[in-house]
Amino acid sequence: MKSLPIEVQKWLVISIYTVVVALIVAFVLTTILIKKKVILRYSNNGFKRFFSHPLLYYSLKRIGSAIISILLAIIATFLLLRMRVEPQRFCDGLFIKYPIADQEMLCQRLLENMGYVGSNFSQLIKYLIDILPFPKYICSYQTGVCNTSKAYWGLVNFGNGLYSTQQTMTPLVNELIVGALPPSVIVGVIGLVVSELIGYPFGVLMAKYKDKAFDRLGNAAIIVVFAIPTVVFYYLLKEVFTLMGFPMLYSSINKATLIAPGLIMGIGSFWSTGLWVRRYMVDEFGSDYVKFARAKGVPENTIMFKHVLRNAIIPLIRSIPSGILYCLVGSFFIEKIYNINGIGLLLYNALYGNNFAIVQAVVVFSSVISIVATVSGDILTALCDPRITLTSAND
Repeated sequence: MKSLPIEVQKWLVISIYTVVVALIVAFVLTTILIKKKVILRYSNNGFKRFFSHPLLYYSLKRIGSAIISILLAIIATFLLLRMRVEPQRFCDGLFIKYPIADQEMLCQRLLENMGYVGSNFSQLIKYLIDILPFPKYICSYQTGVCNTSKAYWGLVNFGNGLYSTQQTMTPLVNELIVGALPPSVIVGVIGLVVSELIGYPFGVLMAKYKDKAFDRLGNAAIIVVFAIPTVVFYYLLKEVFTLMGFPMLYSSINKATLIAPGLIMGIGSFWSTGLWVRRYMVDEFGSDYVKFARAKGVPENTIMFKHVLRNAIIPLIRSIPSGILYCLVGSFFIEKIYNINGIGLLLYNALYGNNFAIVQAVVVFSSVISIVATVSGDILTALCDPRITLTSAND
């Protein structure tokens, strides 16, 4: 879309946005009005059954509370960062080559581009306007001058961040995050797949052979892994993979260099997956229906895989959306160890360089991912577990 003329972009974004928002508003209002029995009170057609489903109304309430939580997280992050920032420090050493008379003016323009001019309240209002999703003209800046070649119409603008202490460029944080996403996603997906493929069978076997040799060895290994600091464990695995011939550092031109970091992430996290699978399965083994099945002579494997595992997985379903969405966030330790230009390393460099615009954006991005994952997990659990009822006694 950015390749289209700016006026075409404007009307296209506004038109699509208006249609989508109108549909969302109509959907929400219809659900609420039917739930409150304002409309279609005596009807029982498929349209009413769909919009009066308890899960739909519950989902809308959870999404509404999630939006409030996201706004509170954004405001808290913004104000906490402003408590320790000294805006004038961003100009130190940047404009030495310019005449002294121009240095203050250039510094002021730079601070304007980064959103550090005015009171904290006015900065917060401007930031909220920029990041709330509605059509707006987004422009890249360089020392106060709009770079129209990179200007476009979009919905969210995280502002401009200082790229390095040696440049006066203030690139869009949006572009920095989008550029950092692919390697983080690849590593996260590899880690998630490895964690689930190893963790679930590991937990099932531990539960099946509870208090036997495999279960005891598994518990001992989990205790050892949890006792080792995460970064030390990752470094140890890196040495092992290096001896196996895997590359030591990430290369943007060779995506195969992301395999080792992904495997390390998966190996580092499957232990907790296995532990939770074991815990839920052991709890199910003590249930009355298992005792009844054993009394009837049902084979142990049938009890394990047809009944116990199916019921034990229900609590774990809640973690599926979070596992998928957290692939977008990246791993701080893994990306630092392998020098991967992902979200984790972007956050590290921003913290080290006092680049609060990028820190703010990454924290907001992570908060949104976390809250969306939590809400999705709750909804998915309610959808899959027949024991959960979403209706009150008055319904």
